[in-house]
Amino acid sequence: MLYNFLTVDHLSVTRVCDVLAAAMEVPSASVDVADADGDQEERDWGALVLCDWATRRGDVSVSLDVFVQDAVAAPPTEPQCAVAVARVAETVVLYPAEGARPSAYWLATPEGLVTRARLLASDDSPPVYSIDAVETAVPQLPGLHVTLLPEIIREQPVPTPVTRDFTAAVQALHGEADHAQDCLDEWERHVRRISRLPAGRCPPELHQEALRARNELAFLTDELPPPTSDLLRAAVRTLDEEYAALTGISRIA
Repeated sequence: MLYNFLTVDHLSVTRVCDVLAAAMEVPSASVDVADADGDQEERDWGALVLCDWATRRGDVSVSLDVFVQDAVAAPPTEPQCAVAVARVAETVVLYPAEGARPSAYWLATPEGLVTRARLLASDDSPPVYSIDAVETAVPQLPGLHVTLLPEIIREQPVPTPVTRDFTAAVQALHGEADHAQDCLDEWERHVRRISRLPAGRCPPELHQEALRARNELAFLTDELPPPTSDLLRAAVRTLDEEYAALTGISRIA
């Protein structure tokens, strides 16, 4: 099992050893922590838990690359371990999230709060790290911008049945409407997202992108030949009605 953590507060090698032992529920003597850039000759490669420790610059202080041997029964998942490390070390811990966005991280606090965070790295060598924004206020980092992160929302799968039916109908007519399909998909994704997100918390960036797609649809319904234009107009009308029901806004484009 592999874990990759970043801590906001500085933790010494000795402290990390004790923290990992507590988080993994193994004896401290079974944990080997060493400077990743230091001498590796004296390491205990047979330890149950091995950790490469390194200092970092900016809003994070230490990186921990942790490897747990198969002999450790039922090791915690990375999220579970991050929460445990944050609690025991009394610091904020960040760990990477799955997906295509390298800046999208998870953040855990000593109190057990887990939220998404945007972590940026400069082009310096070594890089300087900055926590740019979080989705939930973090008591230990009061100055951070709190907002839903659009890059994370974009990656979340959203069903688009209206677009699917429109595409199938156009294909049955042996027609083409690729651009209309893309715009309709963008508009439908926005409508579906609004139904899921807390009221008023849609990132403005996503809202503007969706409105541009909706404006393009208004143009395409006049430009496409019938019956494709009729199919598109009906699909847009369906989504507009859903949007109006969710937001109270009936005039869109």
